[in-house]
Amino acid sequence: MKGGAQMANATIATLIEDFHATVLPAHLKRMVNRDLSLGTPFDPAPGNLVKVVVGMRRSGKTYRLFQQIRDLLNSGIKPEQICYFNFDDDRLRPFEASTIDEVLETFFELHPSSRSQGTFLFFDEIQEVPNWDIAARRIVDTEKITMYVTGSSSRMLSTDVATEFRGRSIAYELLPFSFREYTRYHHVLEDRQGMFDKEQQSLLKRACRDYLAQGGFPGVQMLDDNERAGVLQSYAQFTVARDVVERHGFSNAAFARNLARVSLASSGRDFSISKIDGMSRSAGYSPGRATISAIIDAFEDAHLLHQVYEFTHSAQKVRLGGFKVYAEDPGLLCALAPATSDGLTRALETAVYLEMRRRASSRVGSIALLKLKSGKKIDFIEGDEAFGIAYELIQVSLSMKNEATRQREVSALQEAMARFEKNAATIITLDEESNINVPEGMIHVVPAWKWLLG
Repeated sequence: MKGGAQMANATIATLIEDFHATVLPAHLKRMVNRDLSLGTPFDPAPGNLVKVVVGMRRSGKTYRLFQQIRDLLNSGIKPEQICYFNFDDDRLRPFEASTIDEVLETFFELHPSSRSQGTFLFFDEIQEVPNWDIAARRIVDTEKITMYVTGSSSRMLSTDVATEFRGRSIAYELLPFSFREYTRYHHVLEDRQGMFDKEQQSLLKRACRDYLAQGGFPGVQMLDDNERAGVLQSYAQFTVARDVVERHGFSNAAFARNLARVSLASSGRDFSISKIDGMSRSAGYSPGRATISAIIDAFEDAHLLHQVYEFTHSAQKVRLGGFKVYAEDPGLLCALAPATSDGLTRALETAVYLEMRRRASSRVGSIALLKLKSGKKIDFIEGDEAFGIAYELIQVSLSMKNEATRQREVSALQEAMARFEKNAATIITLDEESNINVPEGMIHVVPAWKWLLG
């Protein structure tokens, strides 16, 4: 038993020391800055809030920690004050509840002065460790530290976490590359601001089409179409296996995998639990609507997809009558959906939703779909449902050149503008731009590349 503990500590020590010697230098050369701000770092002290970065696996959480570490080093923090540890490492499985304490004590043995000088802790995929929240709470209460953690569960700060840790952390959601980050990665935009000449606009239009097909997962950016599709499919399968079936204990892994494929392929379409249940029964097996609903919730917990409901005053969302799901990235939709005539439209709608989600992260309110009294629909309304207030009204249409499409989109926005007393609304297209004057105010038709750049 003692020999096993010594071997585990030796492995932990090796992983800690290897980070500064080999891991970080190798990755700094190809790191792309992410736009997600984690705020000003706290000076190490007992009682600091923990900063928690959540998101789907492979979305770039580790690199966002590396970016923070690089900034600390550039500000003059000594390398021996920084401890990075990735708990998604099979060499240490199965984890014990004491693993986090072992990591910290091993680090202090390697760098004793950091205990008094103050330490910046970066714990990656910490949810792999049983009762991680209890250990983290004890550490932040008793040590001179600043702690950052990442995880692939959106419930890390709610039902999965012990009561004593709630209110002691700040959560940040990291999605795959935004379009701006995508252009930065591919050296299309280089963060230029202001007006774009015709050549630059052409480059951005092409980049936008590519982004809608490829998506923003960093690890697939330089792959060809077939390779990218295969890797993205493997991302989805691994997420279902590790973060849905294993974590939540669903008994039928094959059904969960198939449901994930169907759900991601339905990104941007109306979704119905009842319809899925009926299709499953026709195919010979269904676990029932309650279990299907629970699996969809688990997909959302793992950041595989997001559920969008109707804008309503009711706190109880009605699911059986239909709602929408959006994939974590437009690339997942393209990798898992069969080619259809509306594929590009749904990829665009997915990208718009995700960008709205990025921008709304610091605001009180929600993103919902809106069904109007006339039967018309608004793709996205961002607002405060409790008070019936709309901040933004957005339609997504690949093109407005068809007169029937133009009339449908404009009239729906007019009705919504009148209902919420808004004098402006937006229609996002692939590459068209204009302003439409209506009695209620102005409807701005904006090309996707320009809107996504913000």
